[in-house]
Amino acid sequence: MDSPEKISFPSSFSYWERVRASALLMLERKASYVFIAFWPLAAFGLAALSLSKGRPFDAQLCAVVAGCLLFVPAMLLLGAASTHYLYKQSREPFTYVFDDDGIRAVGVSYEYAHKWPVIFKVKRRAGFLMFFFAPGAAHCIPLHSIADADLQASLIAMAAAKGADVSGAVTPA
Repeated sequence: MDSPEKISFPSSFSYWERVRASALLMLERKASYVFIAFWPLAAFGLAALSLSKGRPFDAQLCAVVAGCLLFVPAMLLLGAASTHYLYKQSREPFTYVFDDDGIRAVGVSYEYAHKWPVIFKVKRRAGFLMFFFAPGAAHCIPLHSIADADLQASLIAMAAAKGADVSGAVTPA
């Protein structure tokens, strides 16, 4: 499929899209699985140790166990909230521009750009088309921003033509 020389479209992130994108990016790094698994294991280990020592399952132990179990989701929610609500520029609408040079996200007060040589992988996952420029770091474009399947296919073809692995971005049937 031939890809056009320049593709642009508006986009923006809701708070919940930011949370989902953060969670998906966290799951892209194998080291994150250790961090994610540590907290529930600590909760169950602490509960088991306390119970094996004869300590009652009181409010204090429940609070510590609940805190361990909720730590990762709370950090995702708080991290997304701090970005989304504390920084006005993160809520402003922006335009994605894909051209021969690479990918640019252009807002009123900022512009982020990545050249094609750093885009090494493209994935379609959980409502996003993700263009990875580092492990665990990507332009996460909500699919509702590019609802047209032909436009999605053009973006994927452009990335493939520039050398990105697009095997994770198989177009839906």
